[in-house]
Amino acid sequence: MKVILERNLDFRQFQNLIILIFCCTAILLGLHNSLEFQSIIIELVLFVFIIFFFTILLTKKGLYLKNGILYKTVFLYGFVLIKNRIPVENYEKVLLLAGILSTNYNDSKKTQELHNWEPDLNVSVKSFLIVMTNESLNLKKRIIRLTKPDKVKIAIDFIVENTNLVSE
Repeated sequence: MKVILERNLDFRQFQNLIILIFCCTAILLGLHNSLEFQSIIIELVLFVFIIFFFTILLTKKGLYLKNGILYKTVFLYGFVLIKNRIPVENYEKVLLLAGILSTNYNDSKKTQELHNWEPDLNVSVKSFLIVMTNESLNLKKRIIRLTKPDKVKIAIDFIVENTNLVSE
């Protein structure tokens, strides 16, 4: 059984990867149409990079259950690419922790002259962390981080139905 939840990349990673694909494609087309540059090897390497980046762009994260073992997985069109085992033996409950996931790529915090000219690249989104814990709440293990509230409900229902964990 599997449940595919949401995109594997956050907004900034997704945006940067699209820009990288565009730049690599422009370079590939420039090299391919050049009269002076005739290296098929470099064009092939660029083409493989573009395919690889585009594949990363299409990946989604989710949960996968096989033989009673729960996995956090990365899917590509429903096929499992990467799976990490989540040991649920020592845990009893599933908790939901809400917060804000924030990324800030500003580099010049120490230099005030440069900081005034830098754009604010901070992107903040609501984040939901699904955690499993024991009865005394002293042992916690992260399961998955999601940003969409409707996908959180689907993930918790999947975990509760297919493991011995109970929802808090």
